[in-house]
Amino acid sequence: MSKILCIDFGTKRIGLSIPIRSIAFGLETVDYNHLIATIEKYIKNKYIDTLVIGHPLKSENLKSEKSLFPIEKDILKFINFLKKKYPKLIIKRIDERFSSKIANYFLINSFLNKKKRKKILDQISAILLLQDFLSNSSFTI
Repeated sequence: MSKILCIDFGTKRIGLSIPIRSIAFGLETVDYNHLIATIEKYIKNKYIDTLVIGHPLKSENLKSEKSLFPIEKDILKFINFLKKKYPKLIIKRIDERFSSKIANYFLINSFLNKKKRKKILDQISAILLLQDFLSNSSFTI
């Protein structure tokens, strides 16, 4: 049974989500500078064995250098760090095109003020990514 944590990676804030049964739920939004400590806490306490990390692609659907956003370099550095430190950790990538725009659309149509929407936008994006992953994978939860 996999213990999954999904990450919507950002340069300032990172959204985290987890599955409960087969439905994705928001866990928290963490500051970029606290991401590694947060991930290590979950790994150390054996809450996760699998990370699902968004793969930022431009709408061309090509995995070439031109179709990648600059943040992909930071994500790859983060993944390489985790692979070295936690070789048994399973890391999966998922296309995250439009996840933030869809999350923003839902939040704009909610009753939350702009400050509260900004605070949970990344978490909602992580929920959307994880739900897509759960719906399209053979992982058992």
